[in-house]
Amino acid sequence: MVHPVQIGPLQVPSNLWLAPMAGISDLPFRRIARRLGAGLVCTELVSARGIRFSGGVRSSLRYLTLAADEHPVAIQLFGFDPDDFVFALEKIMEEPLLRSFDALDINMGCPVPKVVRTGAGSHLMETPELAAAIVQRCRRFLEPYRKPVTVKIRRGFAADSNQAADFAKRMAAAGAQAVTVHARTREQYYSGKADWSVIREVRQALPDQLPVIGNGDIVDAASARRCLEQTGCDGLMIGRAASGDPWIFARLQAELTGKPWREPELWARGSVICEHFDGLTALLGDQLTAAREMRHVLMHYFRGLPDARQLRQAAGQLTSRGDLLQVLRQAGLLGASGQAGAGQGCISPANRQ
Repeated sequence: MVHPVQIGPLQVPSNLWLAPMAGISDLPFRRIARRLGAGLVCTELVSARGIRFSGGVRSSLRYLTLAADEHPVAIQLFGFDPDDFVFALEKIMEEPLLRSFDALDINMGCPVPKVVRTGAGSHLMETPELAAAIVQRCRRFLEPYRKPVTVKIRRGFAADSNQAADFAKRMAAAGAQAVTVHARTREQYYSGKADWSVIREVRQALPDQLPVIGNGDIVDAASARRCLEQTGCDGLMIGRAASGDPWIFARLQAELTGKPWREPELWARGSVICEHFDGLTALLGDQLTAAREMRHVLMHYFRGLPDARQLRQAAGQLTSRGDLLQVLRQAGLLGASGQAGAGQGCISPANRQ
């Protein structure tokens, strides 16, 4: 059930992938998830038009910056104008620190109104000709660099729609080299139950050599196994279940292959949270900005812990690394010496590779 996936010229070591999530799949979290078993990670969504009309990638650097130890990594762009995508890709390829991405994922599933109103995200499922033109132009631009193009779609747009199979065939014909299917419609957002039958329909509609990745309601080994068996999909993309729980990839890999799994010690969880904070500090330049970003992230890490409500309240006041250690101490996530990582403390940016 766990195996490599071939996306055009790119081989991905595992079929358990981290979904692109705004505010979640930042650089530090991607590095952590990759180390803990995610076969492919993906950046947060970035506006192709934003890059074009700001004249370059500077305003999007925090989202597009990559690390050597997170490959294979995809960047995800959203938009509605093929020219915007090509311009954005040109600018990204001009930057030595950005052009090492391994694949481009085109967002055709975002349900957020401010994205949909522009004609981007899941609205592209209502304009398949335009969506195909975007795929075709991106594929043509990236072909010489041997970087595949993938798309992330939904079951459909309207509440009762089921456009995915026909839409996926059009995207494949335009040049998409893998399709991820979130098994809800745009109108559902993330409510209700994901309809995995649509993933099966897409898998049956596309050539065997073109990977189909299932997404939606994959929360543990039992649901992962059911989705793989019921749909015949080639892999799984884990979204909300991974937020605050990057260990889900190692857990799934172990349980799906019949290997023993032991949950990480509390101090190990604290160490990973510190690593995430320190990574944000290095990325954003100062502790206060990192702390503000970390506040909502901690809400996910604290999910399921005793006194989670009080911990979330304390996390909402976070302003520094010292505050973080105090909250982790309150949560019982520090080692015996009072430091995260069983005495090793938080990994400072200066000491990280």
